Amino acid sequence: MNIKYFFLAICIFTSGCKYSNSSSTLKKLNIEVEGKKREYILYIPKGIRFNSPLVIALHGYTDNANAFMNFTGLNLVADKNGFAVCYPQGLVDSSGNTFWQVGYSFHRNEKVDDVKFLTILTKHLQSEYGFNPNETFATGMSNGGDMCIMLACKKPDLFKAVAPVVGCMMKTVFDSCNSSVPIPVFMINGTNDKITWWNGDIYDRQGYGIYYSVPTTFDFFVRKNNCTKVSVDTLPHIGLNDKSYVISTKYTRGLKGNQV
Repeated sequence: MNIKYFFLAICIFTSGCKYSNSSSTLKKLNIEVEGKKREYILYIPKGIRFNSPLVIALHGYTDNANAFMNFTGLNLVADKNGFAVCYPQGLVDSSGNTFWQVGYSFHRNEKVDDVKFLTILTKHLQSEYGFNPNETFATGMSNGGDMCIMLACKKPDLFKAVAPVVGCMMKTVFDSCNSSVPIPVFMINGTNDKITWWNGDIYDRQGYGIYYSVPTTFDFFVRKNNCTKVSVDTLPHIGLNDKSYVISTKYTRGLKGNQV
């Protein structure tokens, strides 16, 4: 599946907009959190209105904000649907790789609170640019997807829905998530993924730490949202040469109309 098709689906989390400003804006900015200068890229489409939606888009392990922005094509989706996109930049770990602190085994000594950083950054953007607190969402890929799942557990008051791509739920996140407020979740994973295993890694054979299977994580959010109706569909096969097919499993009629 071409990952760009996923980002078209992020539009289900956004509402239509009446435009006001005259040109699009792309800024590379920074904010200080816990004594560290944290960088991010902010894209505001032409004609965006006050109180528009905001999507926080998180790169993967070893990746960076600029490359992730260019890879996803998410700015084009933002142009068509009237929402802003922020691409935060992860810090560099002791191995020289950019990362988000979600609790990997080899990051246990990394002294950074990325939930705090993303919370402060998101609230700053809402205040500074007038983005809608009730239409603020997070998406991300791989390590960024793991971070989205963590945000769903740690900051459901701030992020109204999350869309992790090839993300997983670490056991440490799972164990702390039961008491959190349920929010809609949109997951995309591959059964043949060689990095984020479909069946999880409860014995930590990869060295990331224990994480649960995709079905276990999915079912966790279904139960948490108390969804009562399910529909299953096979999506149109667009990428004829990628030897894959896509099945959509949607649970609806959840608390407050939430879907998973």
